Amino acid sequence: MIDMKIGQYHLTSDKYEVKVNKMTLDNNGQPVTSYDEKSGINRLVEVPLAHCKNVEDALRWLRGYLIRTGSERITTMDQLARENKKIEQQFDTYIKERVPEGL
Repeated sequence: MIDMKIGQYHLTSDKYEVKVNKMTLDNNGQPVTSYDEKSGINRLVEVPLAHCKNVEDALRWLRGYLIRTGSERITTMDQLARENKKIEQQFDTYIKERVPEGL
């Protein structure tokens, strides 16, 4: 089962799919939670963005979403390639910081 946070995005899975959600963050950049009285636990306040068949598709979808919704206006293939590479490097850095070496 996947329960992974990348910045303000939250990837979760069950046996059928991987979901990409956008978390609500407070002023300090921390995820906002809401108490669910029915289950008795705090749940993240988030908006569903995509349902994907596997992790690779979820990360590919998230990369495309970040390019589409980013603040930079992309008008050439070179700009698109640079933005794509920048996001891939951010994912790589994020993973390297959190996964023990050798895994």
